This record gives sequence, structure tokens and C-alpha cells, in this order.
Amino acid sequence: MRSFAIATAAAMFVTSASAVDPRDFEADLNLPGFHFVPYPFDWQNDPNGPLYDPVHDKYHLFYQYQTPRLWGHAVSDDLVNWVQMPVALTTDQWYDQGGVFSGSGTVLDDEEQSVILTISSSDNTEIFVAIPADRSDPFLTEWVLPDSNPIYTTNARDPTEIMKTSDGRYRIADGTAEGTAMWECMDCETAADIISGGKWTQIGMYQTKPEGQGYWECPDTFPLLGEDAIEGTWVSKFSMSGDRYYLGTYNETSGEFAPYDLEDRMYDTNGAFYASKTFLDSKDDNRRVLWGWLISGKPEGSEWTGLQSAPRILEAAADGKSIKMVPIPELKSLRRDDEKAHYENLSGNGDDAKELEFTGRMFDVEAIIGGDGAGDKCGFRVLWDGADEHTDIEIPTGAKSIRMLVDSSVIELFADGAATTTFGTVTKAESVKFGLLGDCVFESIDAWGMNPYEYDASNVL
Repeated sequence: MRSFAIATAAAMFVTSASAVDPRDFEADLNLPGFHFVPYPFDWQNDPNGPLYDPVHDKYHLFYQYQTPRLWGHAVSDDLVNWVQMPVALTTDQWYDQGGVFSGSGTVLDDEEQSVILTISSSDNTEIFVAIPADRSDPFLTEWVLPDSNPIYTTNARDPTEIMKTSDGRYRIADGTAEGTAMWECMDCETAADIISGGKWTQIGMYQTKPEGQGYWECPDTFPLLGEDAIEGTWVSKFSMSGDRYYLGTYNETSGEFAPYDLEDRMYDTNGAFYASKTFLDSKDDNRRVLWGWLISGKPEGSEWTGLQSAPRILEAAADGKSIKMVPIPELKSLRRDDEKAHYENLSGNGDDAKELEFTGRMFDVEAIIGGDGAGDKCGFRVLWDGADEHTDIEIPTGAKSIRMLVDSSVIELFADGAATTTFGTVTKAESVKFGLLGDCVFESIDAWGMNPYEYDASNVL
């Protein structure tokens, strides 16, 4: 095996004397405080290989980083606060010279609980893998590429996590111009078998795309969780003009997915929520956690481009035939009790915004709308300077239960479990006012100022 050239010893990350947070929120008013942005500041896009490592009780997030694309890496104990790690995957092999493109991470159920990253090349022809150089390192700092790479060649990209059938067969799905393809590792029983070349064969299509659609990128395939999930329901997700999904059934024998409906649905109403990736979080009770790339562009005066969504829990909606999502509850740990406001029975001023006393650039809102829910004109005004500069957030008609995360230049709204992401522009220090729009009646509004997450970038400084 050939190791990547990472000079810093793994022991450093255990013995680092003090955390260093390089973020300056006064110098960069657009910089989010509780949405992940890597350091050194640079380009960031697809989330890759998110996973929970039960051996060391840590979460890992990898992501597309810089140009040509590398895999950045961050580690967390709680999915809220982060330790920035050095780049995990760079370009030093013939098959990754154009960049290390998107993929996934898997923790196997073998005795060692082996960790494997599945990755695609920039030209959509090679699927390869990486494994930790030292499984005993709690931060999984250094990664190696086995000499058996690539594990298969194809006309596809963005491999999923490694799935295991009920009878022990290992599979990977990837995105193609025809839809989501399914591959199987023939006669594979161990991690060594999985990462060896020449054993993977395409067994068919997990789902063939409808005629006339574009390339299906960044597929994700998994059983749907939640108390309202219909037994046997699986998700077939792909990225194309936003993140889209079908619900249906999965035939393990053939490797084929059969959708319940002919039309796909969107994870987030904004197509700028893209290239998302989920992982099964087994730390406590099993839950499916979702990350998404927020295509925000480079804000004026900022050094960073793109950011990750707040982690979301994805599960079945009440009808069992669609998906709902909410921010992970751990984010509430960042709420400031000394910056909290509570309002009851408030409504807007029609076409004019009603200003509230609460102000902030980073805050969290929970609200309940009375009557039949939000009307045709109902919402919030945020990042408002009291004059011209503001961002308006529209609440979907009929929605009653609202959660809104405002984090400088990004706003995530969850209305009865449906998600909408909005990008605001913050150019003034005075852009902190909060107001109501429309005529709907809010039975209650609770708003908390938010602390930025704890961020230790000392490992890369």
C-alpha cells in the first residue's frame, strides 16, 4: 500500500495543547457560525463519506475541497463542534490526477469494524477505495490507497456506501447517464476481498431514469426509517437540478428498486441544496443523518466558497409516502439562554414588515402558526437593517410548525418537516433586525441567539 504524504503525526491531534479558532465574524459578516466551513478557507462542495466510528465514538465528515478536488476532513464528538483535520485524500496516483471526486464512507460489521472510503475519479471511469493507515488512531488522520485500486472501471461516478444484503453480499450503487447502477462484489466475505480489484461486477440498474432526464449524480440508497415508515420502504435519491428522491421497494435478489410513484420529489425546495449524502448514525438509536452542499457562491469580501447544510434527520413523513427532515437536536446546545425572546399571538402588518425587539445575525427560531396555518402571505424578514437591506423568508401555505436557522448568509426553514434553504446577503453590521410578514397569526414565537460552534483548526495552522 502507498501512503499519502501527511507529515504531521497522529499523536499531535491527541496532545494538542490548545484549540485555535481562526474565524473572525466581525471581519467577515457573511461567515456562518454553525454551518461547517473548512479552514484554510477555500472552495468546498459535495459532502463525502460522513460516518460514525463506533470504535472511537467520533463522527467524520469528508468533503470536496480546493481545485483540483481533494477530500477535506473534519472530526466531531457531537456533529456540532469540529476539529479540522489535514486533507485526507490528494492526487498522487494515475487514476486521481484530475481530482478526487465524490463518494462515500462505510463502517463494516466485521470484527475490526473496518472503515472504507469509496471514491470516483474525475473522468467517471474508475472507482477506488481508501482505508485508514492506523485504525487505532481515534482521528483516522492518515489514509492510504491499496495497490489493488481501482476496484472497478466503469462509466459512472459518486459511489454509495458499501451495502450488505441479508444473505451477506456486498454492493455499491453509482450514478450514470442511465440512472443508478448496482454493482456486486463476487464471492467477497472480508474487507480484504472488498478492496481487492477484479471482483466487482455490475449486476444491473438499481433504478433506470425516466426518458429525457440528465445525468443522475450523487446517488444514495437506503431503507427509510421513522415510526411512520411503511415497512420495506427504500429511498432512491439522485442529484439533478436539486436533490430528488423516490420512495419504493428494493428487490435484494435482483438489486432493483421499484418506485411507488412516477414523479420524483425534492429534499429541499431550493435546487442549490445539492449532492447530499446520508449516513446511518448508530451512536444511540439508529437515525439517518443528512448533509447537503449549499451552493452559495463566494460572498463579496469572503475567502470561502460553498458550505455544508446543518445536519438534518431524515425520516418518513406522517403519510409514509414522503420524507420529512429537521435539524439534529444537538444544534440546540448552541442556543444562548441570555439571548432569548418569547412572543405570543402576533401577526404581521400585511405588506409591511413588523419589527420585533429580538435582533441577531445567528439565531434559531421555533414558531407555531394558528388557525389553518400560514396563509398566502406569511413569513419572516431577517438580516434586516431597518431600511433597504433584508432577506424575506416565505412560509409555505398551510404550514403550522416552523423551525428556522439563521446563520449570517444562509437561512434554513423547516415548515412541517419540508425544507427550504435561502441565501441572504449581509453587507452591513446593522443587518440584524427580525420581523414578521403577512397577516398570519403566530400563536407563539421563540427565538434564541446562537453561539458559533467550537472549532479547533490548530492541526492545520
